[in-house]
Order: sequence, then C-alpha cells, then structure tokens
Amino acid sequence: MLEQLKLSNLALSVQAEVDFTDGMICITGETGAGKSLVVDALGLVLGAKADANMVRQGAKQLEVSALFSIGNLPQVQDLLALYGFQEEEPGAAIACGVVADGHAVGMPVGEAAAEAATELVVRRIVTAEGKSKAYVNGHMATLTQLRQLSEHLIAIHGQHASVKLMDQVHQLEVVDNYGNLRPLVAEVQGAYQRYSSLRLDLTHLSEQQKQGAIEYKQDRYDLEELKRLDFHEGSFEELDALFDRVMNQSKFSYALSSLTNLIEGGEHCVLSLLRSQFSSLESVKTFDPGINKIIENLESAVMLLEDVSAQASDLNTQSLEFSATEVEQKMSKVHELARRLTISPQELYLKAEQLQRKVDDFLGLKDRINDLTEEVRAARQAYEECAQRLSTARAHVAAQLASAISNKIKLLALPDARFDIVLTRDDDSKPKPNGRDELCFMFSANLGQDLRPLAAVASGGELSRLALAIEVLTASVKSTPTLIFDEVDTGISGRTASAVGALLKELGHYVQVITVTHLPQVAAKANTQLVVAKFNENGSVNSTITPLDADGRIEEIARMIGGTIITETTRKSAYELLHD
Repeated sequence: MLEQLKLSNLALSVQAEVDFTDGMICITGETGAGKSLVVDALGLVLGAKADANMVRQGAKQLEVSALFSIGNLPQVQDLLALYGFQEEEPGAAIACGVVADGHAVGMPVGEAAAEAATELVVRRIVTAEGKSKAYVNGHMATLTQLRQLSEHLIAIHGQHASVKLMDQVHQLEVVDNYGNLRPLVAEVQGAYQRYSSLRLDLTHLSEQQKQGAIEYKQDRYDLEELKRLDFHEGSFEELDALFDRVMNQSKFSYALSSLTNLIEGGEHCVLSLLRSQFSSLESVKTFDPGINKIIENLESAVMLLEDVSAQASDLNTQSLEFSATEVEQKMSKVHELARRLTISPQELYLKAEQLQRKVDDFLGLKDRINDLTEEVRAARQAYEECAQRLSTARAHVAAQLASAISNKIKLLALPDARFDIVLTRDDDSKPKPNGRDELCFMFSANLGQDLRPLAAVASGGELSRLALAIEVLTASVKSTPTLIFDEVDTGISGRTASAVGALLKELGHYVQVITVTHLPQVAAKANTQLVVAKFNENGSVNSTITPLDADGRIEEIARMIGGTIITETTRKSAYELLHD
C-alpha cells in the first residue's frame, strides 16, 4: 500500500510530506485549497502525462516521490526484476527526500537494506519547461514502466469513473473479477490464441496451395526439361569440352593424321629412319660398351613412338557418342533453359534440385492441409468447451453479484431501485478472445419502471452510487491494494452521504482507501483525516497537507457543516458524527 508521499513545488504547494495509514483516509479542505493535490501528485508518480503548468509559479521544477510497501505484491516484484529495479541505487532514497523511522528508505546498509525487497520508491520530476524524468528505486524509468507498475499499486476512481459502468466490456470485467474467473478467462484466451494461430497457419497453407497451383504446371514442365538434360555437378563443363571437340573435329583429325603419318607414314618416316640406325650401332658396339645403352634407349624410343602412333590412329578413327548436330542442339537447349530460368548454365543442376523440392512440397501440401484442418477442428472444439464452462460460471456469478448489488444500493438512498445482470451467448459469430458471452447491467431506480440497460436510465448520482457499491463488493478480490476516490460523492448529501461514508469505511477493511470529499458525513467515517489548507506566505500562496488529531477533526468537520463560522452547535454535530 501507499506509505508516504512527498512533494515540492506542485501547483500551490511549496513543500508537503504525508504519511498514510491503512483503512479509510479522508482528505478535506476549503474549496480552492487544493484537495486534489494528493491525487494529482500520485497521478504523476504513476505515469500520468506531465504539464509545465503543474510546476509552482516561479519554481524551476516540481518533484514528487512516493513510498510503497510491496511485500505482498508478487506482480510488482516480477516487474521490478524484469526491469532491473529491485536493488536500489545508493543514495536514491535520500535524493527522493523520503525518510521513514529515521532511516533513509532503501539505503543499502543496516536495516534499510533488509527492507529494500519489500519497499518501492517512485520519483517524478517535471521542469518548468515541461520536461519530465522518472525514477524507480533510483533507476531511470520510462512512463510506460511506471504505468505498468501502477496497475498493481493504485486505482484512481474519479468523479467520472462511474461512466465506465455503462461500457458492457467493463461490465463483463466486473463480473469476472467478482467471481475470481480470471483464470478461466485466461484459459479461454489461451484456447482462442491456439485456435487463431492454427487457423492462420491453415489460411497461409491454403494460399500457398492456391498460388502453387498456378506455378505447378510450369515447374513440372521445367523440371522435366532439366531431367532430360540429366545434369549433375560438372556436367556443363563436360558438355562444353565435348562441344569444343565436335566443333573442331576436322582440325582434330588433321593433327592426328599428320602425327601418324610423320611417325610411320612411308620409307622416310621417323620410325623407318630410326630403325635404319640399329644395324650401324650393332656393328660398333664391340668398340665401346656405352653403345649398348644407346641401343636400349633407341629401342625404347621406337616403342614409345609406335604407341603414340597407335593412340593417335585409334583416337582419330573412334566414332563420337554424339554427332556434332546432337551436341550442338544440346548446348543450345542448355543456354535456352539458363536464359529462361535466369541462371548460369553451371547452376542448372541446382535448379533441378530446387524445382524437385518445390514440386514435392506442393504435392505434400494436400496432406499437410488435411492434418492441419483436423488440428483446427480440435482447437475449435477445445475453445468451445472452455467458453461454455466460462459461460456457466459467469451465469452463476452474475446472479450472485446482481443480488448483492441490489441489496447494497438500497442502503444508498435508493430503496426502490432494482438491479439485474442479463447474460446472453453469441453462438453464431466467430470465436472471441474472452468467450461468447455478452453482458448488460439492467437498472430501474423507481417503482413501476421496467429494468432497462444502465446506460439508458441511470443518472450521474445513481451511477456513482452503483460504482461505489460494486467497488465494495469486489474489493476483497482486487489485486490493487490502494483505491483513491476523488469526490465521487458529488451530488449527494444527508443520509445518502452517511451511507456512502459507511461503504467507504467498509471498503477500507479490505484495501487502503483514500477519498477526497466535501461531505462531513463521509469525512467522519474515516480512520484518518488530512486537511488541505491554503494561506498567504511572503507574498505568495502556499497549500499544506496536515494530519488531524481528534480535536482537529472536530474543528474541521464543524467547518464542513457550518462553513466559516464555527459554533458550539456545529462542534457538537461534528462530535456526534465522529462518534456515530
């Protein structure tokens, strides 16, 4: 809950420091004194938009800091851990100016360090130029982070907040909160998300199938063309070499024929000339042993030349596997496909693999669509079952809440009022994240009037009282530990005001209640009362916030009863209100 608030240079206030208790806390003061100062200050702390006009005239900046106890708020602890705000930076609490029990809150030494995990310091600075900075436990924070934290710390219920009651979405949230149905709602939302996700996947697959059907015929045709080429890695290089061969066949044959003829093509060929030397060498080998080595090498040379001649002759007489025309046609086809598929000829084998996968994927889409269709059907069935359980639970809770509200509003000067909650199911539309239920608060303020939708018949005062009754009834299940009511009692008086005060005090049994009021009947019900006063000081105006003791409360409530003139009669009336 909120433990302490300190502000400086906010609106008319120079400096103010307020300690808060549990239960019901009432803020009172004369008109124009600035009773909403606390509400405005907390709005800044909790991420409200800053305005340079909020800075006290003549000051360079305003500063607001708030201390919260968060030991029983795991959602806040989780957010602090997420953003790295758990450990307070040294000196941060001193900078905020928040002091409790004589120790700077959050100082990482002694007892203060032990309490760091259960307390939270939020600080906001706004300059006269309208620039704003925010800190959480001394760490720089964004307004989004402040707002996320504030959802679990404080709910501000202003004069016009009851207008939300006319919104049917909000009405459904009221029922869900009252009946502790959020886990079941979350289950429905999870089932909806799974169904929607699978449905989206199915739509994408169907679109792929539709698009693939257009491309499939061409892909199959291209794939067949590539298969006929029977290309693999290096195939184009082999074809390119063969193409060069067949395109130069005459030159090839001439070169080989010339070589064969030179080696053994007549009596003056190379082999004949070499062979003629054997007899001469044989005749002189007795004169020198080295001649034998020459004869051996010459014999080897003759044998090598004979092999070369045979290879050239065989190669020249070999018939090609493909004719020049066939090779030329195949090369032409390769370049045609490469141009059409906008790839290089060397990549044709890769394109064949790619097209094969694409064709296989398309042919497999039908099976995948069939399988996914079954998953979508099962997810839809799971959603409908969850939604039905939620509808059943809501119907039970709505009946309980309607009865409870009817009893509460009779205590708020609406003796003839009737209230009901109509719950209907929409089974014909698409699934919705929060189930198939539609809900409407029905109201009648007077005898003889039929129940009609709340938005059509309730006045502002009636809405305020209904909102208060609902706040009291749902307080025990609220996760927000502090509720602020900013003059929600506007437009009521007398016995109704006393009943409103009693309800606010009852609400204080469950959560911390801070209410700004001008009604003595409401103020008298508070456990703690603070007064806002405005006075002139050194040629300027200053607003202060002061806690009241028992005598001070009598004087302040007497003022609220009688105005500026306080008499013994008004004091007696104030005493009676306080001890009623």
